[in-house]
Amino acid sequence: MKKGFTLVELLIVIGILAILTAAVVVVLNPAELLKQARDAQRFSDLDSVKSAISLYLATVSSPELGETAYCNVGTVFGTTGTTTCATSTSTAVDGTGWVGVNISAASGGSPLASLPFDPVNNATYRYAYDGVNSAATFELNCALESTKYATTEDLDGKDGGNDDDLYETGTDPGLDLGD
Repeated sequence: MKKGFTLVELLIVIGILAILTAAVVVVLNPAELLKQARDAQRFSDLDSVKSAISLYLATVSSPELGETAYCNVGTVFGTTGTTTCATSTSTAVDGTGWVGVNISAASGGSPLASLPFDPVNNATYRYAYDGVNSAATFELNCALESTKYATTEDLDGKDGGNDDDLYETGTDPGLDLGD
């Protein structure tokens, strides 16, 4: 007597595995997980830049903040969506990059080797900077793409800024630079 599986039994097992695989893909939603990962990278990047600029402000006797809004890609940016930005594709930390601050002048040098770019880096998803030299305040902004952070937890609407569609961080009271 032969031992083994029949063709029908193998097809049934393959069918069950296909159904389980489809259910796992639907439940886990890999596209949303990738969006969440990119948003987490955005939080980390902007926090690093914010810390570097704060170190610069704390250690330089006469800090110079770029008063022009800068973004690393795209032609329009602002907390209201109307401020024109100086587009810069540079990641230099000497004030010529998309952050108009010479972070390398901080005591001990720049804590960043280079400025980060947004993981998607297009006209919708990009990083932006704006500063006011006279008030020594600045703001960093980006758009979020995941449902979890942009809608469910609404981190772009509850960040203290004045634009519900952007994640805003920095030292500007009300995070309303660019108005």
